Amino acid sequence: MDPSHLAHVLGEEEKRQFAEQGYLIVKGALTAAELDRLEAACDRVWQEEQERELGPDENLFYPNFVGREQVFIDLLDHPRTFPKVWGLLNSWNIYLYHSHLGVTPQEAPADTPVKRPLGFHQDSGRVNAEIECEPRPMLSLKVGYWLSDVSTPGRGNFHIVPGSHLDNQLHRPADGNPAGAIPVLAARGDAVFFDRRLWHARSPNHSPHVRKVLFYGYGYRWLRTKDDMTIAPHLLEACDPIRRQLLGQGSNCNGFFSPTDDDVPLKLWLEENLATARL
Repeated sequence: MDPSHLAHVLGEEEKRQFAEQGYLIVKGALTAAELDRLEAACDRVWQEEQERELGPDENLFYPNFVGREQVFIDLLDHPRTFPKVWGLLNSWNIYLYHSHLGVTPQEAPADTPVKRPLGFHQDSGRVNAEIECEPRPMLSLKVGYWLSDVSTPGRGNFHIVPGSHLDNQLHRPADGNPAGAIPVLAARGDAVFFDRRLWHARSPNHSPHVRKVLFYGYGYRWLRTKDDMTIAPHLLEACDPIRRQLLGQGSNCNGFFSPTDDDVPLKLWLEENLATARL
C-alpha cells in the first residue's frame, strides 16, 4: 500500500448509498492493462477446468482462486477499491475470507425470456438462520470486479433488490421475482460492492459475450474463512505485512479477536497515513 490509496477513501455520498441501498458501483476501477492481465489469468483457470472436467459450454464457479497467481493477489489491496472496503467495514481488523471466480458462456438464445423466479438469497448460509436480530449484522461484503461488459441486461448480470439488506425476509412470488428487483449493469472494469445481506441472484447469460467476474469477500478477522485459503508458498512469501493480514495470517488464534499491532499492520498504516483514522 502507498499514498495513492488515500485518494480513494470512502466518500460521504458513497457511504450513504451503501447504507441505504446495500450496494455501490465504482466506475472504471480497473485500467485496460489490469483488465487484460486479469482476464488472461481468468482464462487460464477456465481452460484448466475445461481440460479437467468442465464442458465447453458449462458455467464455471471456482472458489479459492486468489492464491493461484500474483495478479489476483494484487487486487487484495487495490488503491481504487480497498480504501472503500476498510471504510464500509469501519475497521482495520479485516481480511479476505472468501473468493470465487465466475465464467459463463452463452446459455440460451438472446431472445430467451429471463428465468422466473431467480434464486434470490443472502450470503453466509447458516448465519442467517442462527443470528436472531432484525436486521442481521453485515459481517462481510463482496467486491465484484467485472472482466466482461454487463452494461446491458441478458449478459449474466446478477440481480439485486436495492435496500433489501435491511430485511431478514424477502417475499418471493412463486411465479416471478421480488418487487423492486433489478439487474446490476456494469461496464468492463467496474467494481460492484455489496452487503452480504443484500438479496441477490445470478441470472443466465443469453448473449454471445462470455461473462467473466471475480468476487472478493472481506470480513472481520474473527469471522471464519469460507475457503481453504490456499496460497502458493512463493506468492505468500512475497507478500508485505498488510497483504499477509488480508490473507489470514496472524500470531495466534486469540489475535483474531484481540489483535496486537503485529497482527494488524493495516491499523499502523492507517494511523501513520490517514489523519482521520479512528477505526
